[in-house]
Amino acid sequence: AECGDITICFLEVSLGMCSASAIIKFFYIKLYETTVRKLIYEYIKCDRLVLPETRFAENIKKHLRIVKRRALIIWITFMVNGTIYIIMPFLMPGRHLTEDLYVIYGLEPMLESPNYEIATMLMIPAIIIGVFSLAVIVAFMVVIVGYIEAQMLALSEELLNLRQDSEIFYEKVTRQNNSLNTRTENAIKNIFIKNRLRDIIKFHIMNIKLRYNVENKFRIIYIMEFMFLFFAIVAELLGGLENTYVQLPYTFDQIFLDCLIGQRLLEASIIFEKALYSCEWESFNVANQKTILLMLKNSQKTLTLSAGGIAVLSYPFLMHVIKSTYSAYTTLQSTVTEEKD
Repeated sequence: AECGDITICFLEVSLGMCSASAIIKFFYIKLYETTVRKLIYEYIKCDRLVLPETRFAENIKKHLRIVKRRALIIWITFMVNGTIYIIMPFLMPGRHLTEDLYVIYGLEPMLESPNYEIATMLMIPAIIIGVFSLAVIVAFMVVIVGYIEAQMLALSEELLNLRQDSEIFYEKVTRQNNSLNTRTENAIKNIFIKNRLRDIIKFHIMNIKLRYNVENKFRIIYIMEFMFLFFAIVAELLGGLENTYVQLPYTFDQIFLDCLIGQRLLEASIIFEKALYSCEWESFNVANQKTILLMLKNSQKTLTLSAGGIAVLSYPFLMHVIKSTYSAYTTLQSTVTEEKD
């Protein structure tokens, strides 16, 4: 594309930068397709270990419904944004493109036939492919991270009901044998707690491994994505909101959603840690108390997602990105204004 005005330059840079994240994600997943398939298989293996029709399984389903709703809303948001971006030129009087200021090399003047028709046929498929692929990949990320979140929340429920479940189990045993004493009662309850803790530890370890695999496989994507999106937002602001009012939400949504899924995982991990404190561990025997202590130490290493290991994806990081973006915009805005004058 050619650029004879600084506003057009910023507009073209912003389009390239905000579209780059979709291209990077798409080609990364295609390039490492086998690795992604192995990751999905690890999730399937973990899910197969969940006993159906148990409270644990039902709680996972309950939280996964929320994750599914979240992924669906995200997918619809991107698709609606892309659809509005495509149809807006056709709703305005006269001939318009998705970006009137954007000039494709060799197709000047852009609004005259057959250049207009060629430009339209080039832009619309590119937008559809870019938006659809990004929406699907982001929804995929929401689901795989959301599954870990759902399991951590379900495990927290198991911990909070641990003492009550042991009492229910003991009552079932006493119906079969009425000659049990208090000493035997404590032993039976602690054996039940020991076995239940063993299952919880098994799933906790699997979730730690799944989180590590997700982090290890996609951390490069996140750091590259945030670099491109940072420059995209700055360029969109410098290009003028009157030109980028549809494009800016598309770019910001990508940053917000990455931070959202990271924040939800972080919160689920903290809830699990608090559940360990609240599981009435003081009534357990020494062996089970030591197990709880070991789990507590491991849970204090909060499960998080990061952008290349540099920053944790969370709401505080989102605010930091917004502040940094605005700071860069205000710094460059004065320079741009001087050049225009």
